[in-house]
Amino acid sequence: MIAGYTGKIGWINLSDGTIRVEDLEESVARKYLGGKGLGAHLLYSHLKPGIEAYDPDNLLIFTTGPLTGTTFPAVARSAVITKSPMTGTFMDSFSGAYFGPHLKYAGFDALVIVGRAERPCYLLAEDGKVSVKDAGQLSGLTTLETEARLKDEYADQRPSVAAIGPAGENRVRFAGIISDKRAYGRGGAGAVMGSKNLKAVVLIGKQKLKIADEDAFKEINKRCRANIKKHPMVGKEGVFPKIGTMMTVALTQATGTLPTRNWQENTFDNAAQIDGHAFEKYIVRPRACFACPIGCSRDSKVMQKGAEIMTEGPEYETMFAFGSHCEISDPAVIIAADKLCDDYGMDTISCGSVIGFAMECFDKGLINKNDTDGIDLSFGNGDAVLAVIHAIAKKEGIGRLLSEGVKRASMEIEGSAEMAVHVKGLEPPGYDPRGMKGQALTYAVADRGACHMRSNTIRTELLGLPEPVDRFEYEGKAQMVRDLQINYATFDCLVACAFGGFAITHDDYAEAVAALTGWSFSVDELRRIAERAWNLTRLFNVREGFTKKDDALPQRLCTTSATRGPSEGEVVEPAAFDKMLSEYYQLVGWDENGIPTETKLKELG
Repeated sequence: MIAGYTGKIGWINLSDGTIRVEDLEESVARKYLGGKGLGAHLLYSHLKPGIEAYDPDNLLIFTTGPLTGTTFPAVARSAVITKSPMTGTFMDSFSGAYFGPHLKYAGFDALVIVGRAERPCYLLAEDGKVSVKDAGQLSGLTTLETEARLKDEYADQRPSVAAIGPAGENRVRFAGIISDKRAYGRGGAGAVMGSKNLKAVVLIGKQKLKIADEDAFKEINKRCRANIKKHPMVGKEGVFPKIGTMMTVALTQATGTLPTRNWQENTFDNAAQIDGHAFEKYIVRPRACFACPIGCSRDSKVMQKGAEIMTEGPEYETMFAFGSHCEISDPAVIIAADKLCDDYGMDTISCGSVIGFAMECFDKGLINKNDTDGIDLSFGNGDAVLAVIHAIAKKEGIGRLLSEGVKRASMEIEGSAEMAVHVKGLEPPGYDPRGMKGQALTYAVADRGACHMRSNTIRTELLGLPEPVDRFEYEGKAQMVRDLQINYATFDCLVACAFGGFAITHDDYAEAVAALTGWSFSVDELRRIAERAWNLTRLFNVREGFTKKDDALPQRLCTTSATRGPSEGEVVEPAAFDKMLSEYYQLVGWDENGIPTETKLKELG
């Protein structure tokens, strides 16, 4: 067994019921590390080209990282990898809380699920063994109800549970998977899970992880915790422990990068009513992931129409998606929307985005109350937002169309193409690239569609870290994005939290992996692993038919500017963007069509 790893991958075929446990070869672990890298390797190696996302042959893969399950700070996350029903691309989504550590304790570095069960089922991974259990009694339950039922059933063994809700069962394309109120949110992994008739995964076990050099590991762990404690962003008095990502509303509003009214504007007149300070009175308590000293999340509670609603969050992305994007200025509505999405199991970014899109279609007369079952889908109507969330999850009325996401919905609503803001079928998060040109490139080349967690330029372009840059400038942004991509891919192969990366350096991570595994391990090797993973996901997308033409931004962001605010008049200029994209291809070792060159592939092994 490799120190730090369980050394086991569980393979489950739900179609024929076969289960096997294979060894994780040390050469594979060292080449891909875990998380994104290991998942990309497994998906690319075992999924035949051209398989549709809902085909039983699609793989659903849960992976951990080498540090997962140890007390090293900010590494409690785990990944789910599959082919996305939203985009048809490689898809990885990450979640914190406790599921990742428990997967290790249950005896596995990864679970690979293929096939489709005849009846609803759940998986039980316990002490190195996997079994398939009947889940008929769980059908139709929310994610939280499902988790509670299964935790009650195995109460003596203190399990961890990841589950889908009705949205996943109904194959809402942006359905996610929920565990301990945390979401594997983006890209539709919950819909893939639902297509397999798989309701939940339950983890039980107490397997201990071997540490090669316990004294050295303890020392680097202690040092990193001390660095977190004193860091101005993530330390005890920092913004993340105090208010989490809620603080971002004020930042994007001040810079003209807060998507508003379905990307028609990028400042919101009522931003102060939905910023972090406005939400403070609803916060009940902070929440942290396993062994994490930061505690960036929090539980919020609100009374909504006489009912008490409690949710973890909302995070910034939810605040933008159901707030400024839909012109909602009532925190109670945003909290209620967050809770509904968690219960049903849906990505809040895509859900809020498709509702805002529908609101603009309604505003411009492309759809009316006959199409919406009488719902007044005007911007700012909080009741309408909540009603449509129910409809989407149940695929009823207008919800059936909107459950397909913005790209597919726009193909059915005549005249709405210009309003459909997405990249490769995935709606962007809450940072308007018209006001931060590096983010434009980030969205265009991200491997799962528009995504800020592949090279988020907020640190550089909005926060000025490590030093200020001109956010409206194109020059130099290709290099910046490439460097950030390696950083984020490093986090994703380690399955480490990017917030921990404020205080923990790559040298720290490399030293921790070396002490854990006993490998002679360097920063250069760590970065090479990240680059290898990034190129492997690109190869996957190329194999699935994606080309340079797909590395593009939606029409609105290139032709229509905001009419007010700090980014007024700005668009992503096509010629400047194309030059930036070509420069990026050269920097990463891809040809003029965006395909990794033979030279680059040989260099990366």
